Amino acid sequence: MADQIGSLLCLMTIPFGVVNSFWHLIARHPHPRRYRFHLVNLVLAAFFVWLARSGSSWGASGALLFLRLWLPIVYYWWAYAWAGTTLHLFHDQGFSFDPALIAAEKRWFGNPSLWMARGKPRWLNELMNFSYWSYYLYTPVVGVALYAAGQHRRFEAMAMAVSLGYAVCYSIYPWYPLWGPRWALVLEDLLPEREQILDGYMFTAVMNRIMWSDTPHKGGAMPSAHSATCVIFMLWCWRIWGTEGAVVGGLVGTMMLVSTVYGRYHYAIDVIVGSAIGLLAVWGADLLVAG
Repeated sequence: MADQIGSLLCLMTIPFGVVNSFWHLIARHPHPRRYRFHLVNLVLAAFFVWLARSGSSWGASGALLFLRLWLPIVYYWWAYAWAGTTLHLFHDQGFSFDPALIAAEKRWFGNPSLWMARGKPRWLNELMNFSYWSYYLYTPVVGVALYAAGQHRRFEAMAMAVSLGYAVCYSIYPWYPLWGPRWALVLEDLLPEREQILDGYMFTAVMNRIMWSDTPHKGGAMPSAHSATCVIFMLWCWRIWGTEGAVVGGLVGTMMLVSTVYGRYHYAIDVIVGSAIGLLAVWGADLLVAG
């Protein structure tokens, strides 16, 4: 049984590659490098099948187990860039659903992405940007805790949930292009351009450098993969560390969820849908790993 730990996790990288290639096959606006994407997806699928089926002799040192558990997570971090190639396959590059979502947000929530950060002090901007940045630590912290404790099957369940969350979010992006409030609120003349970038200190500068570079996908805001991963993190903090973990993880995670809207990275609806995907991913991963 120990020899099989992580094998299913490796194989679960393949469906995203299949979906990615399928979106390119049926695209209304085909990407000029689509054949390269098919080839890369095929090579990666072959690699993960080989890794999943590798014998136990190599794994006696723990190297095989380590790769099976950690590489699928790295794959989905990398797949964020791959998902960006699908953003404009079905809609024109200038199209987004932002106007409709802004109208819905105004009706249901009063457009919190518009007013939450307006007129706030620099220290609060800094705190919110630090909270948003903390997302990058969630999976590594939980993963290291489980791996160091030798809880490899639980690690697989956690990593499976993270992978499922990413796969679902990335696969939805091309069908529901959403630029996000930091761009759309200005284009809809709801936010002055001078308020588009928040002022703060170190972490605000770091996040501004990231978010206003070519790294984030303009069109991949719905659903919020940050929120899906955050919910998975909060649940696993509770599972690993009990009540104390639930309190600390819940506080850290709640701050991150609020900061996504405060910093105008996502609408509240993106956060709600992403959080629901995170919950479903944990449920699905538990079923798959237990099975």
